[in-house]
Amino acid sequence: MGKISLVAALLLCLLAFANANRFSVTVAVTENDIENPQSCQEQMQSHRLNHCRMYVSSSRQYYNDNLSMVTDDDHVINQTQEHLQQCCQELKNMDTQCRCPALKKMVMQDCGGGQCEESIRLFGKARYVPHMCNLQPTRCSF
Repeated sequence: MGKISLVAALLLCLLAFANANRFSVTVAVTENDIENPQSCQEQMQSHRLNHCRMYVSSSRQYYNDNLSMVTDDDHVINQTQEHLQQCCQELKNMDTQCRCPALKKMVMQDCGGGQCEESIRLFGKARYVPHMCNLQPTRCSF
């Protein structure tokens, strides 16, 4: 009976450890959470996120479960990776708290208020841009 309890306790510990390693943090940023919303508005106007727009709107590739690009066209990969690198630089030039609102605004502008047919795909791709850039927050909630 003691051995069974020990084995059960070890399995429980292993299960808890495995679940802890898969835990991720999502940060939802609203305008109320932003310390200086005026500063974010100014940053959104001065940083147009043109490369982020090009990266998010590129539609000839898709991502597998590991967020690795899957496509047959090397030129598309190179061009998209260049846009991503430049997008990361655009986001690095912004305050952390302004990144997700800026990406959301970018998609909303491109979709006429989020009403375009591609809005789900664009929001889905834009949501993970900070992760692809190794920036905080790692995922936007919008």
